[in-house]
Amino acid sequence: MCRLKRGVDEQGYTFLESVFHLLIAIAFLQLFLLFFVWKAPIERQFSDHTATEWELFAIDMQRLLKNVSTFDMPDKDKISFRINGLTHQVGLSGNVIRWQKAGEGHVPILTNVRSVVFSFDGTIVTADVTMLDGQTRERGFAVGLFPE
Repeated sequence: MCRLKRGVDEQGYTFLESVFHLLIAIAFLQLFLLFFVWKAPIERQFSDHTATEWELFAIDMQRLLKNVSTFDMPDKDKISFRINGLTHQVGLSGNVIRWQKAGEGHVPILTNVRSVVFSFDGTIVTADVTMLDGQTRERGFAVGLFPE
């Protein structure tokens, strides 16, 4: 009599399994190549990381200075202002321009800074920043002065 085998034959690696593994490897290889095709234009577009950081700094500063009730410049490298009764300060500490709210904690908003000089003409705060690599950048920020 002929007996039927019950269960899976586990005697070796079959041709069907090898073809299946090859197809999976080819699919992952295509995704891997697609990543590098996508990465090249992105690297060209965002190659200057310092420019991106500078633009983020500018956005943060303008957002902070939008609804200011009082404004003061205790030093050339520090500004102080009040928003909703809380004192905020932006100034240079080491190689970082930091923002401090109500005397608690510090949030770095621009790194790799050698020096910063703030100037205020009544409506515009101008930040002249010298980076560690020698680049100088300047940006003006509108101060929205509103009484409390």
